[in-house]
Amino acid sequence: MLIVGFIIFMVICALLCVLTASDQDDPRADDRPLSAWQHGAVINGECMTAITLLAATGLVAFTGGDGMALPLGMVMGLGLLTLLLAEPLRRAGGRTVADALSMRLPGRSVRIALGLVTLTVCLPFLVLQLTAVGTVMDYLVGLPGTGTRTTSIVLAGGLMVSLALTGGIRGTAVVQLVKVGFLLVVLVVVGALVLHRFGWDGGRLMRAAASGSQLEEAYRGTGVQYGDGAVAVLNRIGLYLTLLVAVAGLPHVTMRVQATAGASDARRSLRWAVRFLLVISALVVLAGVGAVAVLGRDVLVEADPSGTRSLLLLAGALDQRGILLTAIAGAVFLAALAAIADITLAAATSLAHDIVGSSARPRPAAAPRETGLVRGSAAAIGMVTVGCAVAAADWNLLVLSTLALAVSASALTPVLVLGLLWPRFTSRGALCCLYGSTLLVILLVSVSPHLSGTPQAVFPGVDFRWTPLLNPGIVTIPTGFALGWLGSVLGRQPTPVESSASA
Repeated sequence: MLIVGFIIFMVICALLCVLTASDQDDPRADDRPLSAWQHGAVINGECMTAITLLAATGLVAFTGGDGMALPLGMVMGLGLLTLLLAEPLRRAGGRTVADALSMRLPGRSVRIALGLVTLTVCLPFLVLQLTAVGTVMDYLVGLPGTGTRTTSIVLAGGLMVSLALTGGIRGTAVVQLVKVGFLLVVLVVVGALVLHRFGWDGGRLMRAAASGSQLEEAYRGTGVQYGDGAVAVLNRIGLYLTLLVAVAGLPHVTMRVQATAGASDARRSLRWAVRFLLVISALVVLAGVGAVAVLGRDVLVEADPSGTRSLLLLAGALDQRGILLTAIAGAVFLAALAAIADITLAAATSLAHDIVGSSARPRPAAAPRETGLVRGSAAAIGMVTVGCAVAAADWNLLVLSTLALAVSASALTPVLVLGLLWPRFTSRGALCCLYGSTLLVILLVSVSPHLSGTPQAVFPGVDFRWTPLLNPGIVTIPTGFALGWLGSVLGRQPTPVESSASA
């Protein structure tokens, strides 16, 4: 019955995405703009993806106060986007970051660089979302081996890329709205059942969580995830800084900001997004605390050492009939569907518009040739990410999330901030920032404990660590801003165009 209910839910979601699509052939077209609160809910959905939902719950269950930094960092990152970039980004217009900066930074080189960095951020996120779907299906079916997970990843990848092309930005926006509403209802029910089990006593719940986590009083504080010492402090600061800065540069988030009706509407939409994300984040924290309080750390670790199944295990423990588990699985699938479709659209648009079809002057957004390029790019990106997700299904996927968030925070956000807010920013500064900081992130992640030298690494049997940093953002984010400034100041560039459109 669980699987039948889940399949019915998937079919309904697919039909919803197709039936609400735009009437135009271009999948990026939206001929029926949403209101401010609806755009806010959609932008919130871009941040609270399937893997974020599962990982944040597990992280809170295992590390307590440290785990709460993940949703809190996203809320603060959206607040930063609202204050600094929402109105300038929407005034600049276009469909991609390269379009928004084209008047200030003309030419093919910056456009291609932005397209390549956008793909570097989007592809790991797509792999993460597909593995989240595989995790849910693997848990529901419960068969031994990796066949179920691999089949789920392949089928989900094909389905979601197809929906991205048929539903387009309008259809995926409606799915995001349904996802946010459904997720709120399900998480409220989970939170209410957790509190009811502990007599609606928050203190009793926290004491049970501290005991179940085997951390006692340390569960309420910070320092569990990284330990003590100077390196632990640097890793903690790097995580907080990356989460704060990365959200403003995520391509699927900026795509939604650029799709709002106007500059003031963008600001209002982001205010709504912060409110929605704050409520959902609080419910996710409650679910994480409830998971370790109800089940205990040993049960969670035995089921999944990474903690990504904690929410599913909690749902099964709270409702033995399986109704709540089916609802949670449906919410995770819906979150993955919306995220994969939107990230695929953002990546395909950047590949077709900024890399393949780049020129000194941007072509019309609705040109038939470019629409065909977007569709072909989406199909190619889907095949690549499905293959990568199958190959990386057994990895510790922290390496992918670390890479994607660090590149967004160190390359895309600095270029957006400097390009929209600093009149002296030049194309050379943008190129130095984009290529320099991206390569630095890749280098530091490659020689970090995420990849080798630890039992949780991708390659635990070898050790080529050169740095103890798990979160390179503490180094790469200041470096990105510095490279942008240095390249602009030292490079021999003509005076940037002072365009009122990018003011």
